[in-house]
Amino acid sequence: MYPISDGIAKLAYFLFMGILLLNVAQKRSGNKGLQKRTATLYLGIGILVLYLGAGAIRYSSRLFQIPLPDYLILAILGVVLGVLYLYRDKTFPFLRRCKKCGSPLSLNQIFMIDSNLCSRCEEEATG
Repeated sequence: MYPISDGIAKLAYFLFMGILLLNVAQKRSGNKGLQKRTATLYLGIGILVLYLGAGAIRYSSRLFQIPLPDYLILAILGVVLGVLYLYRDKTFPFLRRCKKCGSPLSLNQIFMIDSNLCSRCEEEATG
């Protein structure tokens, strides 16, 4: 009955779980990855809002006594993506290349370390 909302809810559920697992893994980087850990929390909150919106649409006849249109999830998706884009410096600090030299970063450096520098540039910066 709600094919778009159901599909987005399933996708959001698994994406939310993956982001939470990434956030737990980021804890081991300590203070070197605090900004990226906060970013994954913001992303998780955005996806949770999307998941709750899909659930509200799916069960709207029970919650609000009127069925909501399935296409309302696209408006919720637009709002969530718009807010995440508006605060993109806080929500997407993950760079694929070194800020200094442009060499590719490892997955550990992309998701765990805030400096966004390769190991060579990191050594030069620290000392």
